Formats: sequence, C-alpha cells, structure tokens
Amino acid sequence: MPQDVEFTMPVESRVSPELDRARRRHLDWVQASGLVTGDEALHRYEASRVADSAAYGFPEAVGADLDLCFDLLGWLFLFDARFDPRSDARPDTPSDPLSDPPCDTPNRRTDAAIAVCQDLVGLLRWPKPPAAPARPVVAAFADCWRRMGRGRSEEWRRRTAHDWVDYLAGWPTRIADRAHGVPPDPAAHLRARRRTIGVRPLLALAERVGDFEVPLLAWHSTHLEGMRIAACDAVVAMNEIHSLEKDEARGYPNLVPSLVHHRGLSRAEAVRQVCGTVERSVASFVELRAGLPQLEQALGAGRMPELARYADAHAAWIRGYHDWGRAAPRYTAPAGPENPGPEHLGPENLAAPQPN
Repeated sequence: MPQDVEFTMPVESRVSPELDRARRRHLDWVQASGLVTGDEALHRYEASRVADSAAYGFPEAVGADLDLCFDLLGWLFLFDARFDPRSDARPDTPSDPLSDPPCDTPNRRTDAAIAVCQDLVGLLRWPKPPAAPARPVVAAFADCWRRMGRGRSEEWRRRTAHDWVDYLAGWPTRIADRAHGVPPDPAAHLRARRRTIGVRPLLALAERVGDFEVPLLAWHSTHLEGMRIAACDAVVAMNEIHSLEKDEARGYPNLVPSLVHHRGLSRAEAVRQVCGTVERSVASFVELRAGLPQLEQALGAGRMPELARYADAHAAWIRGYHDWGRAAPRYTAPAGPENPGPEHLGPENLAAPQPN
C-alpha cells in the first residue's frame, strides 16, 4: 500500500502531549460552528482523525494554541473536501454544501464555490466580522483568523493574508482546469498543488503559536522561499502517494497517473519518481537549513534566532505530515461510503447560512 512507504525525515517523530484533549474539544467546536451537523456526520468526522494532523505538525503546541491548530486543520480538510476533486460531490448531488438556496446543477455549484472563495478573500482583505447570517465555512474561518492574528504585527498579517488569498485563489483555478478537461502535465499539477496544499499558511501559524516572527528582510529572501517550496513539495508528493489508491479508484487527478500519461512511465516507475520528489525536497530543505548562518551573516543584522525556529517549524510539519498520513483513516480506509473521511459527509453538513 502507498501508506507503507516510509521516507527519510529530518527530525525525530513527535506529537503534542495534549492530542486527546484537543481532539475532544475540537469536536465541540466543529459542531458549534455548524461545520459538521448530525450524529452520523460527527461520528464519521471523528473517525477520520483529520484534525489530528495538528498535533503532529505542531508538536510543541498545547492549550489554546493547540486548539487553534486543531480548528484550523479541521477547517482546511472540511473546506478542501468540498472544493477538491477528491470530494465525492457528483452532478446528481441534490444540493451543494456551500450555497443557499441549494444548487442542483454543476454550474450553480461552481458559482457557489467561487462565491465562497470571494467571501473569504474579502474577509482577509478587509477584516471585519462576516455579515450575518454567514455560511458556517466563512464564520468558522473568521473565528480562526481572529485568533490566528492575535498579537501579530501588521507585516505578519499582510503576508499571511497574502498566503491565504493565494491558497483560496487556487481552488477556482482548479475548477476552471477541471472544466477545461485537459489533464495537467506533472509540472503544472505540482504548481497547482503547491497553492492548495495549505503548507504556507500553516508555516505562518507556526510563527503564531511559537510566538515569534521572522524578520522582514529574511522572510522575503530567496533562501527562505526555497525552504518553503521544499516543504510544500515534500508534503504534496507524500500526499500524492498516500492518496494514490483512492484517487485511482475515483479517477481523480494525481501526480502518479499524470507522469504515466505525459511521460510514458509505468505506474511503478511513476511512484518511484514521486517518492524521489519527496527525498529530493527533504534533502533541499536540509541543505537550506544548514545555510541559515550564512544568510544571517549576509543580511548583516546579527544573530536571528527566529530563523532556526522557523526552520524547526518546517521540519516538524514535514515529519508530522509523514507520520500522520501513513496512519490516517482518510487514506488507509478503502474508497467508498464506508470510508469515514470528511469527503463523505453529506452535502447538508456545510450548507446553509446559520440562522439568526
């Protein structure tokens, strides 16, 4: 199974000691937020353990910081499940989870998806409480964004908002590409996945829960951008391997069949190439991490301990995703309605604006 693949990771395996507590509290939050409604949906969401990735990716986080990480990771997975082609949404689905009134045609569902992205982009650019009644997916993100920005500088808010806007803009791009019907080549597939994998906003979250900020000039350096790209590519490639069997069963885009189609590789050769992407990305990160003292010296600003902490956040998330992904029911359970993953939650579960 693809989940049996184990990669060489730059740090030891770790997990927050408050995983169980945070999971119980997070289940209350997704219900109170209206993201998951009904006992059956809650049971499936709980069994999916998707938000547990927070405890692996942020192993030092505890208390309210870990709660924020759980809520944001849960939101990301529930949001992705409704926009990603890995979702079980079908043209005959009776209603769309993000619209009001319900959408009963593909075009109306596409319009609703783009409208939600626009609402969220507006929230990031002009921060204010969402208009009531707001869709649960918008109101829940507003709650996370408020907590995420607490105590942060204006510069951090601006660059983090930019990362979120780029993440959100990636979904209409994928909708348009799916409508076009032309399978993207491997390079285009990887570029699109870098935007929608969510790693960049999560690295900003690491600054928030770690209570540090990368100095402005260093953050904008090509060196740190290379670290971010390496982390994104490592997580994307691992995700493509972990989800390969499910994607193949449903005919969804994946880097492995893209390599088969465009490069003429066998499936086994394509899997090895994607695994090689993980190894090369991790090696690139390790090399860039070792070069941080030279970056500090070149910038002439003295020692920057924030850079080491930022690199630690990259390493923790790469290793954390690896450990969580190899055991996550989202990937290990067979494709089909028996899989308790969030992509199987009924369309009503992210529906409707909340009542007044």
